[in-house]
Amino acid sequence: MDYVIVPLNTGKLKLVDEEGNESKVDLTTGISYFRRKGIAHDVINCNDYDFSFLEVEFK
Repeated sequence: MDYVIVPLNTGKLKLVDEEGNESKVDLTTGISYFRRKGIAHDVINCNDYDFSFLEVEFK
């Protein structure tokens, strides 16, 4: 499903796609972003502290 991510902290995450490609993203508390369904990836915390976000999926 399509979804929105709302970061609950400010920090950096590493995304790794199915092919092993890596990218890092800077996220800011409360600044949300939208993603379409079908994008498989792993999310890795790059910070030296816990990082939290809220994910809302659209049906």
